[in-house]
Amino acid sequence: MNLSTELPDIPRTIGGIADALDERWHRRFWDDVRGVDSPGALGLLLNDWWRQAVVDTAGDDPEARAALEDAADLHLIELARAESDGSTLTHAEVGSTPVRP
Repeated sequence: MNLSTELPDIPRTIGGIADALDERWHRRFWDDVRGVDSPGALGLLLNDWWRQAVVDTAGDDPEARAALEDAADLHLIELARAESDGSTLTHAEVGSTPVRP
C-alpha cells in the first residue's frame, strides 16, 4: 500500500458525495439517503458513500482504486478515533441508539 496516496477533495456531505460518485451509483445512493432515520445512521452512510466516491475518482485503474480505497479507509479510521468517546457500536446499533445532545 502506498501510504502517501493523496485523497481527492470530496466533501463528506450529501451534495459533495453525489457530485463525485460515478453515475452508476446515483440511484442507490439517493435511495440510501432517503432511508436514513437517525443522525448516527446518516454519518455512517456518508462515510460509506464518501469512500466509494473517493475510489471512483481512480476510474478503471485497479491499482489506483486499491490505493485510494486503503487511503480512504485509513482516513475514516483516524476520523473515528478523533471523534470517539471510546464506545463502539455496529452499524445496526447506531440506528437504534438515542442521539446524544
